[in-house]
Parts: sequence; structure tokens; C-alpha cells
Amino acid sequence: MKTEFNHAANNSPRSGSSKQAAPVVWAAIVAAMIALAIWFGMHA
Repeated sequence: MKTEFNHAANNSPRSGSSKQAAPVVWAAIVAAMIALAIWFGMHA
């Protein structure tokens, strides 16, 4: 029972953090690409 609880407790925050971090990473990449596109547009 203790192992089961430990496994569930250990697994849940991991999957939660990765699910939460992934959109933030993608948003940062998209924002950087948009910023680069605007910069190149202004300096072209």
C-alpha cells in the first residue's frame, strides 16, 4: 500500500509539471520566432 501511494504521488507531479512546462516552452519558442520576424521586417 505504501509503495502504491508513493508511486502515485511520485508519478503525478512529474506528469503534471511536464504537461505544465511544455506549453510554456512552446509559447516561448513561438514568441521568439514572432519577435525575430518583426525584427527582420523592421531591419530588412
